[in-house]
Amino acid sequence: MSAQHQGDRVRRALRLSLALNGGFMVVELGVGFYAGSLALLSDAAHMFSDTAALLLALVVAELARRPASPRRTFGLLRAEVLGAFTNALLLLGACALIVFHAVDHLVGETPPFPAVPVLVVAVIGLFVNLGSAWVLARADRHNLNVRAALAHMLADALGSVGAITAAGLAWGWDLHVADPLISLLIAALIAVSAWRVLRDSTQVLLDFAPPAIDPAAVRAALLAVDGVAAIHELHVWGMGDQTVLTAHLVRTPAIASDELLSRAEAALRDQLGIVHSTLQIDECGPVCRQLECPLFHEDEPHVGHHGHGHGHGHHHAHAHP
Repeated sequence: MSAQHQGDRVRRALRLSLALNGGFMVVELGVGFYAGSLALLSDAAHMFSDTAALLLALVVAELARRPASPRRTFGLLRAEVLGAFTNALLLLGACALIVFHAVDHLVGETPPFPAVPVLVVAVIGLFVNLGSAWVLARADRHNLNVRAALAHMLADALGSVGAITAAGLAWGWDLHVADPLISLLIAALIAVSAWRVLRDSTQVLLDFAPPAIDPAAVRAALLAVDGVAAIHELHVWGMGDQTVLTAHLVRTPAIASDELLSRAEAALRDQLGIVHSTLQIDECGPVCRQLECPLFHEDEPHVGHHGHGHGHGHHHAHAHP
């Protein structure tokens, strides 16, 4: 499947989920106020954050389609990661709100609520949440932006399960205290999911190496290339769904720069699946002045001085939806 078709599927899934959740949020909020159910109101509040999260996810998915420009050389591919990061923060905020109201009800008197309306609305909400989650998971479950939206949907499904359980206990055994207790459990489960998305999106924003790429294995693969005497300035990070790599390779005298470049690119592509690489062939041997990136040394200028020729090789596999 092409990247453009994949992007179209993601946007369609986000639009459908937004319509389903936005419509049901209004219904759930109204019944929650009528019934006075904390579980239902907390789930409605969370669904409001989900609707905002889906809208944000859709906006950043549209932004990611924009092509690169002279000032945005990678386009806006990071917009999706930034959207996932923001959505994770919204999810944690929803958890804090649920905990605050649950503790308030536990410390004070837990008010009774009519169980039947809560039960009916929560069951419908569960189907809406699971349907939205299914649509998103089918679109692209590896996309970080989709993962954040999917976490919201699954968290809402948990909220619906909690509301169903609380309504059932209140209806059958008059256990209204189960409402805030279940809300606390839901908040804890949601927080775990939100933390995972927040952690992964933060690592991308801080230019960590992608989880599927081992930098040590990358270095070993390049050093194993016939003609590579040394390697430095190795940087690996993620951009959209692609892994991006830059490195300086010091060649042995017996091999030409172009041949070494071709071998190194083939090793990265065939062994590690890295197809977007920028490799510089250093002619100066192991005593090259730029053995370490000057960007990370405060006593060094940020622009390195090179006394050698450059050979650059690029394999671009970016497909902008």
